[in-house]
Amino acid sequence: MTTTPHRLAPYASLPDRYDGQQVAASTVDAHGRVVTLLVPPDAMCNRRVPPAQRPPYDALIVVADGSGTQEVRLPGLDLHFPRIDSLGSGFVLVSARCRLPSGPPAATFEDLEREIPHNALVVSDDGTPLTTFHAGDDVQHLLTDRHGNIWTGYGDEAVLCAQLPADRLRVPGPASTPRPVPRMTMPLPGLVRWTGDGSPAWYATLDRIGPGSWTDCYALNVGADLTWAYPYTGFPLVEVDAAGIRWTRRSPVRSASAVLVDGDSAAFLTSDTGPGKAPGHYTVTLTRGRNGPLEAVASAPLRLPDGTRPTGWARRKICRDGRAWLQFDDHRTWYRLEL
Repeated sequence: MTTTPHRLAPYASLPDRYDGQQVAASTVDAHGRVVTLLVPPDAMCNRRVPPAQRPPYDALIVVADGSGTQEVRLPGLDLHFPRIDSLGSGFVLVSARCRLPSGPPAATFEDLEREIPHNALVVSDDGTPLTTFHAGDDVQHLLTDRHGNIWTGYGDEAVLCAQLPADRLRVPGPASTPRPVPRMTMPLPGLVRWTGDGSPAWYATLDRIGPGSWTDCYALNVGADLTWAYPYTGFPLVEVDAAGIRWTRRSPVRSASAVLVDGDSAAFLTSDTGPGKAPGHYTVTLTRGRNGPLEAVASAPLRLPDGTRPTGWARRKICRDGRAWLQFDDHRTWYRLEL
């Protein structure tokens, strides 16, 4: 079943003039542009230190589309382990880790809202803050789509102070109106879709068609019109549209960290295991399935453009439809893999 190796193609590199700054976050957006969050070299935003040792920092967003770059300055940013993506003409940023309230419960709904950390920030194209919202703890994936939705995928330490979507807050009847309700603590939310203003639109764990377990969203693919998730513990491939989950299919691949989807085909990227395991050694497994379970049809090693294996694990992976972009030890260079 093994075939010729899958070779990555060079995609983009950050211009040399930014070499003196630290890459705090980077992604490839829904339009194929590279969006990078740069911070001073001494910024502590990506280090595991107490909050008191993480002062706010001045950040610079650089958007590169091949023909030029756009710069947006964000002074006084305070996000721990930041994630970033474009959102319309602006941007959304999320702190991957946040500390939720502890101690006695809040007495009122308003008090609770004030206690919950707003670790997501939406800014305009010139960096003006537009809104903030609570995105929860242990955010592993932040991706937006061309329709203005924000998708957050979570790890196995995640917890979210969840507020039900607006359509769940209406009292039955012709004069139904939204009513405020206390938030609920949602452990292991798996995957959430938000509107562009940070309002909850859909929770994976509340969708009855889902696989049941969303302990960890191992891989997330946000395409032009559909989204695919690959959750632990069962590792199925879950397809989601604007209404919710369309279907869940059993996959023959476990513990993949990226998934590419094109029609009836899906490719899974897994790190090699066993006694000879070495950093950067990956296998791409191609599967197919029209209506039933996905079946493996071929597998091949992943290689760099020069034919060698990467020397370290991929630090960032972005998947959109049948394409994936990967970064390795060099935080300024992106490679592309196509299904």
